[in-house]
Formats: sequence, C-alpha cells, structure tokens
Amino acid sequence: MSSRRAGKTTFRELNFFHECFTATGENRNLMRKKFLATLWIFPAFCMTSALAAPQIKNIKIAISNPSDHPRQATDIVIPIVQIRKIAPDFTPGAMIVTASDASTLEQDASVMQTAELPSQADDLDGDGKADELAFQVDLGPHQTRIVTVSYGDQGRIWRLRGDYEQRTAALFSRKIEGLGWESERVAFRVYFDPRNAIDLYGKRRPTLQLGMYASPDYTYHDESPEGRDIYKVGDAIGIGAVAAMVDGKTIKVAEVKERRWRIVASGPVRTVVELEYDGWNAGGKIIDLRSRITMWAGARGFTHTIFANSADDFEFVTGLPAKPGIEPATSGKDSPVAWIATWGEQVVAPGPTATEAVTGQQLGLAIVTLAPHAVFRDDSKNHLVDFKLSNGTQSWYTIAAWDQEGSNRRVVYGNQKERGQRQSLILPSDGIRSREEFLNAVQEQAERMAQPARIHVVSDSANSQPAPPDTLVPHKTKTVEQALALVRQGIDRTALQWEPVLQATSEPITSHSGQGFFTEASNVTGEWQKQTGYYWTGSFWTGELWQLYSATHDEKYRRWAELWGSKFINQESLQNHDTGFIYYYSSAMGFDSTHDDALRASALRGAERLEQLFNPKTQLIASWGVNGDDTIVDTMMNLQLLWWITDKTGDQRWMEIARKHALRAAEWYVRPDGSVFQSVHYNPGDSRQNFILRGGGNEADLPLVNSAAAGERVFAHTHQGFGADTTWSRGLGWALYGFTAAYSETHEPLFLATAQRVADYAIKNLPSDSVPWYDFDDEGIHFRNRDSSAAAIIAGGLFRLSLITTDSARAKDYREEGERMVQSLIDRYLTPVGDKDQTPPGVLRHGCGVRPSDAMLIYGQYYLLEDLLWLEGQHKGEESSTNSVKP
Repeated sequence: MSSRRAGKTTFRELNFFHECFTATGENRNLMRKKFLATLWIFPAFCMTSALAAPQIKNIKIAISNPSDHPRQATDIVIPIVQIRKIAPDFTPGAMIVTASDASTLEQDASVMQTAELPSQADDLDGDGKADELAFQVDLGPHQTRIVTVSYGDQGRIWRLRGDYEQRTAALFSRKIEGLGWESERVAFRVYFDPRNAIDLYGKRRPTLQLGMYASPDYTYHDESPEGRDIYKVGDAIGIGAVAAMVDGKTIKVAEVKERRWRIVASGPVRTVVELEYDGWNAGGKIIDLRSRITMWAGARGFTHTIFANSADDFEFVTGLPAKPGIEPATSGKDSPVAWIATWGEQVVAPGPTATEAVTGQQLGLAIVTLAPHAVFRDDSKNHLVDFKLSNGTQSWYTIAAWDQEGSNRRVVYGNQKERGQRQSLILPSDGIRSREEFLNAVQEQAERMAQPARIHVVSDSANSQPAPPDTLVPHKTKTVEQALALVRQGIDRTALQWEPVLQATSEPITSHSGQGFFTEASNVTGEWQKQTGYYWTGSFWTGELWQLYSATHDEKYRRWAELWGSKFINQESLQNHDTGFIYYYSSAMGFDSTHDDALRASALRGAERLEQLFNPKTQLIASWGVNGDDTIVDTMMNLQLLWWITDKTGDQRWMEIARKHALRAAEWYVRPDGSVFQSVHYNPGDSRQNFILRGGGNEADLPLVNSAAAGERVFAHTHQGFGADTTWSRGLGWALYGFTAAYSETHEPLFLATAQRVADYAIKNLPSDSVPWYDFDDEGIHFRNRDSSAAAIIAGGLFRLSLITTDSARAKDYREEGERMVQSLIDRYLTPVGDKDQTPPGVLRHGCGVRPSDAMLIYGQYYLLEDLLWLEGQHKGEESSTNSVKP
C-alpha cells in the first residue's frame, strides 16, 4: 500500500513495478475473467505526437447580402472544384456547414457557438462524385456572415453532423403521370408525355406529399386536410414549362425521338431533377434539349434551366396558363429582371373532372427571368415570355402561392399522445393572402436574382479551428517556478477578497445555500462569480490551500484552509457521490497536513456516505442517491477518498468497494479505442422503466421500456460533451486520472491497461497546443470552447501514469506529453499572456464548465497547481539524484 502525503505526493513512492502483472482477481467469476483478460491483451495504441494532423479541417467562406432587405434562407451553391483549389483533400461525403454571426475572420475566431446549416453535396453529372455544395443561410440587410465548411474523418464528422429534416423531395410515378418535385410549401409535376406541361399541387399542411399522391387508390384531386391538385393546365404549356415560338406559333416539347427523366438530388436542402428530350422537332428544327429543375427547402417555386446545343438563335418561350378574367402584371420596361405574374380565382374545384374555379380562393403564379431582351406576349392559351439562349443555356424562376397554404399548419408540442401523433397546435397560416403580398414576393425574388448573395472563400488553405485569440499573442516562456508564483498570487488575492464574504455569511453554508464559495471567474478580470452554496466544487479551493500549506508551511494557508473547510464538516451524509471530491480535497488533505482527528473523522464519514451509495447489484457507486440508476465517470475520482481511508484505517472493505467500482467502470465507460462515455444508466434492482437525464444543470424525465436484468446496463450517454456518443474531455480526464490512481492502489492489471488506452486516445486527439476542446470529437465545429481544466487533469493523469507504466519508452512519452500540456497552459492560458495582458496574474483562462461557457474554473486552477507542484517535486528529486552520483 502506498502512503499518501497531501495529494501532491500520492504517486511518489511507487516501488512495486515488479508486481504489475501479478494480480489474481480471486473474486471474479469466469465470465468476468474472460472479459478482463480480453481487455488486458487488447493491443496498445501507438503513441502519437500532439502535433499530429487534425482529424477535422475547416474552410472559411464569407457570404454577403448586397441588398437593403433581409433574406431568409438564402440559397448558396459552391462548386466543389472551387473548394478543392485551396483544399485538395476536401471530402464532400464527410462535411458539416456551420455559420456564425461574425462578419470577419477576426470576429469569427472569438465566437463560442455556431449554428449548423443543413447542407448537401450533389452529383450533377452522375459520375459518382460531388459537383456542388448546397446550403441556405439567413442574412440581414447588407450583412456578411462567416460560414465554415468542416470536413475530415468520416466517422467523426457523421457523429457530429445533425439529422437534417427532409424538406424537399422528387419522384417519378405513373400515378401522377410523370416526374414530380416539391418543398414543404408546394409540389409540381411535369406530364411525361407530349403535353409536357407543368401542373401544381397546393398544400394546406407543410409536409412532403408526393408519396401520398402517388400511392395506390389515393385520389389527389379530392379535398384533403393535407393538400390536393388545385390547378387545371388544360391545353396550355403549363406553369413555367418550356416550349418554342416558331412563326408566331407555340410549339410544345411534344414530338421527340426519346424523352428521359432523372432525379439528380433529393435532400434536406434542395431537389434537382432533369428531363432530356433527344430529337425534339421544334417546328422543323431538331433540337436536343435538357431541362434541369431545382427546388429549395421552404420555397414556393423552382428554377428551370434549359440547355441546348446550336440553338442560341432559336426562340424559346415559357409562361403561365391564361385564365378568363385574370390579367397579368409585368415588370417595367427598365427593370433589370423581367417578370410576369397572375393573381386571382384560378384554383380548380375538387374532383378529377372539375374545371370551374373555387370562389374566394386565390392563387398567384409568376415567372421571373434574367434573360436579356425577354419579350412578353400572349396566345390563346398562355401568357408567354420569349427569350433566346446565352451560350447554350437560359434560366427562369417559377412561383406558385395559394392563399390556403399552411391553413392546417399542425405542430407538435403537447402531451405524450399528441407528441406521438405529431399534432398539438394549429398555427395561423403563413401563406400569401393578397395580390399585394404576392407581387412583393415576386419582386423580392427578382431582387435576389438581380443581386445574388456574394460568396468569397476567405481561407487560403484548410486548417484546424484555431485556439482562442488571446492564447496566440506573442508571449514569453514561463518556468514552473514563475507559474507557481503567478498561481499563488491569484490564490492569495482570492483569499483576501473572499474571506470577508465568508465571515459575513450568517446562515449555514451548504451545497445549495450561503455565500463565500465560487467556481467560475471572468477570463478578462479574474473576478469570481458569486454563487449560492459550495456546489460540488467547493473543496478544490480548500485543496489549493492545503497544497500550498504543505509546500510552503505558511500558516496563512492553513488558517484559510481550516476556515473554508470547516463549512463542510458534519454535512457528509447529505452529499451525493461528490462527497469524494469534497472530503478528499478538504478533510483528507487537511488531516495529512495537520493530523487533526476531527478531519480524519470527517473523511471517514465521507467514505461511509460513498458506501451507502454503492450498489452491490451494479457494482457501482450511484452518483445521485441511494438506489440511483446512473453513475457518471467523474465518480472514478471520488474513489480517492476510499483509497485514502483504506490506507488510514487498514480496513479492506473500502478498498474492495473502490476496486469493484473501478472494474465495472472499465467495462462500461471506456470504449475499445480509449474514448470515454460520461454516464451509464442501469437497472439498480427494481427494473425501473423511467430514468432521469441530467446535464448542464437541467433534468429531463425519460420513460424507457427495457428488459435489463438487475445490475445490468440500460444505456450510456455523454451529456456534457457534444453528443451521446462523443468524448467529453473533462470526463476523459477523470477516467485517466482515476484509473491511474486505481492501478497504483490495487496493482490490478486491467486498470493500467485502461489508463493507457485512455491516455493514448487523448494524446492522439489533442490539438496542436495540447489543450483539448471541451469535447474531443467536436474540434471547434459547433462549440469553440477549449477546456484548460481538462488539460490540467489529463496532464496530472499522464504524469502519474508515467511513473507506473512499465514500458520505459511509453513512460517517457506520457511524461513529455504532460509537460507539453502544462507548458502550453502556463504560456498561453495563464495570465499574463504577452506584454499587453491587463488581466490580473494567475488567471487560468478558457475552462469550459458547461458549454458554451468560457471561464476560469476553480478545479482547473487546482489541478494546474497540483501539476506544477508535482513537476517541482520531480525536478528537485531528479536534481538530488543527479548530484548524488557526481564524483
């Protein structure tokens, strides 16, 4: 058994390397033996430099609105070839698009949280490779936003990428007589026959409905709360279809040698379909024509682009069906964008043979085009727009707006049954209700086409997301001694400021009441925020004071430590699993420094509380209460109190509780690659079917039907990281430090193997400055929080692991990586950083308690102090050893 001396020397006397492989595991059953043996022989991951290439790279793009009007859901298309000019390794199949409200790269670097934009990569030519990146972004008047395209490791990207709602669709069906395309607002179809006309489905409910229309025996002409066929094309060319004008006569795309259809893309952002007409006899001229139709999410219309060879001098037309009594409106002669629009009672009555209009229902239709020299004309069936091709192509935009659109806009909000049926409320219609509104929408579309969003790739190359800007300023390298002096200044400043607050608090201080404790401080001023109670973090402050008393023997640190530590005494039985944190870093450390029996008794009561929380069925200490159903990985650190009390009492029951907990934690929390789950929920013995999800200070009730046997796992998740299956960096730190401590106390081979796997994962995934993101998977994509507290914890784990790892090369790597992390912390994150830094000395910036908070954290300061004292002790020991062998 190793003796403990005030925390910093916990691992100093580790003279049992020869026992590393001798643990017998007498109490294991056969299945557990097989499982542990499998993990023990699991091949160790190769050590990787912290300067390894990032797994995710980023490209920054500035998107600007040149107009005076806001633009919601601005359609953005970026050719993949343009991206590959600066990022040859760009992988469209593994990317995420995010946006900040920053307008410059400098502003973007300081953003803490971005918004993910649904995106898709489309293969336009059918060769299996993406040609365009498509997404939508909201822009204010004259606003520029920085959009980040992140790409890289496929497994990591798809773990981080959101599940985008399908908001566009396309299908070909005989039932709808051709090819259809839709957004959640409206659907269109083109008759795949000599009519070649484009028809319209209106939607009362904002959903995708083509599949319903195409289903057997469904009558899409009849009235429905969803939507229906609301238009009668008749003999017209249709709504925005293509035709030709030959000798004053409209020629449909009717007489063709072959017609083909293709769905190019159908995704959350846009749908692209194509129609090909080989050998179209357009009034005697044979043309090979291709139509590409693109419809975006949330749109009331589509872009129709045609391509034809050797037809630039040919006269094409598009248009709208002419309806009795409805006169079209057109753009002015001087308008840079030509448009024609109709509004009125042109919704056909329900029924497959109906031809009459529905009284009182209004429908707006419009064509908008940038075609130069476009001419408006009418024939007996159509309002036409004449145009010619430019370089073999031309485009126009078709709009349809029914005043009943969204009249059944059901959304989910209410009770469980309503949530299951996805209908709780009916919101007011968000459709266009008047001719004026419709013409405004047409003019807005015209402006978007005349003044498209400006797209500028501002990155020179693809790079990882940078560290916080204030860590990148020119700075001088600090020594361990200089850093200790700065941290000590900060601690002294805190004690002098907060002692009067503590003394003035008349009410009892508990984890949830009273003033005088703190957890987070400003990165800029170093001022600690007031909080109610000591929370779970209170003893890290007393731990710092005991550490400094042990190192300096300055009585003021003992006085302060006893003053703050006294507030915890006799509250041991009221705590959750954090009783380990609270009473190890206050009572246990205090006893090591003072041999005060009252502190020893307090630590013992804390251990007894952990014993109460231990469940023999699960072999775990429940985190939140007796017979609880979940445990978080943090509890591995709370085992320190049990290891300590075993040493002080010689009672092996404390050791056995901690050992069993660590064995089960190794099985349930650490994945094969060394990444870590934060939380596991289980059946504590009552087969419960309802669980409480905790995270970020919030709780949510989770009914979950399961058949897990008593003591078995139900599910695992990570709630303080990015996602359920990602790796929260501080949680990884707790695991690394905790399993390293577990091995040093028990010599259980599994614990060493587990600690090494976790360490190897961490080193492989650290960013270039060795300070992890708050989540190892989310490399600054969604949340740009580094976590200096996680770095300090991980470094401490690596230092201690370097002493117990039997492979000398590996031990050297762990030690060097830990030193690299600490050096980065004290040079780049510990104030002052650079000559112009006005923040008070000793502030450890950029800790992330709960995303997207960014602050100094008391536990980050504690573990940095512990790391620095450990390094100081190691350096002194190494110097002493060197001097002792000199002649």
